[in-house]
Amino acid sequence: MQTQKPPGNIEIEELFNWLEQQPELEDIRIQAATTVCEYRPGETSPSARIQCNSAKELATGRKGPLKKVFEVVWVPGRSMRGDAFSTPELDQSLNSVAKLMCISTLWDFFCTIPLFQFSLMGPLAGASFPGAVLLSFLLLWASNVAGENSTDRRPRHATRAKWSLAAFVLLCSAKTVFSGVGIDLWIGSKAIASEYAKKELTQEKLDRDKAEIKRRETEGLEYQKADRECTDLNTQRSQLDRKTNENQFQSLYVLAFGSNAEKQANQGLTTPQLISKYGGVNKIPGICKRKDALLEINREKMSAFIKDVELKSQQINQLPPLAYLEKYEPELFKAHFRSVGNGDIEWVNGTEAVGQATKQFYANLIAGNLGILGFSLFMLSISIILTGAASIMLYLTGGNPQIQASFTGELKQFRDRRLSEYDNLIKRED
Repeated sequence: MQTQKPPGNIEIEELFNWLEQQPELEDIRIQAATTVCEYRPGETSPSARIQCNSAKELATGRKGPLKKVFEVVWVPGRSMRGDAFSTPELDQSLNSVAKLMCISTLWDFFCTIPLFQFSLMGPLAGASFPGAVLLSFLLLWASNVAGENSTDRRPRHATRAKWSLAAFVLLCSAKTVFSGVGIDLWIGSKAIASEYAKKELTQEKLDRDKAEIKRRETEGLEYQKADRECTDLNTQRSQLDRKTNENQFQSLYVLAFGSNAEKQANQGLTTPQLISKYGGVNKIPGICKRKDALLEINREKMSAFIKDVELKSQQINQLPPLAYLEKYEPELFKAHFRSVGNGDIEWVNGTEAVGQATKQFYANLIAGNLGILGFSLFMLSISIILTGAASIMLYLTGGNPQIQASFTGELKQFRDRRLSEYDNLIKRED
């Protein structure tokens, strides 16, 4: 039986089809389908012929706090279109785009939590994890809001849509860059600390100690004067032609190292014995010999320090980096790490941990050490794929003519006008 079309400009079948196609009206359709009604064919007006049970209340569609939070994390597809037009196929397509976008932002949400947790270890201490979850959630929220706004390309909103899409891409790209780093911190914090201790802290400290030995060996005005004079004499000797200037060459040699007779007489004597024999360093024959004696005196003053550095040089490759640092450089260890028992350590400065994790991750990536990166590289790859796919889908969705139509004010006005005409027609029939 075909539905009678009432007089006027109202298309009843068109109206019913439209009502069936609006996902946001689902609560109303369910309420209408479950409402108990009484049909009175003897009545003259439509409102009197159909009496509904007044005990039932129409669902308001209001969202509770949990529902609102859920939709921040898992954005419904209908929020990415306007309310002027929709079809089931369009909403199904939008739901797919929204799911992809939310999976991308959720993936980055979990990957960035360790970054914030380590960065907040100092200021928040025990509350660093809740703080990290909150910050990562705010980034997820911002990314999803930007993604939602990127599909509204009405003339007055086109610029906002472009900037929203750019914000989504930039936010997700920034999180993607650090997604592998965050996973490295989560599963390999101690390994990062060990690498840092090995390649930077211990080796740099040992190099500084060796540089300090060289500096202290050559300190003192007497040594520096003797060194300059010795160097000058050797330079002059190297510039002479011995065939024509043998006598001058020999004179310079005696000034630098003493005569052959003195060399023979002093052979086998230690520096203290030479000083005792001649009554002072400045009286030892040969300026270069005096320089050597002053160098040995300087080294003797720091003999304990030199032995300590030599021991560290032997042990640096014999012990694990963190164990070496804790044993031989305790002050340096305490400045960067804390022992928490059972061989575990904590970073004193979480920002330093993030910096080292980033440096090591990308150093290995650039060097092609992909095997070392393992799981963190996999997480980075997935993040790149999801971010790229979500960005492309949002861009294409914004250009969909049906999406643009759903934001059209004229279409919404036409729809509302037809509904108003239908309402007025029913009132006239009553």
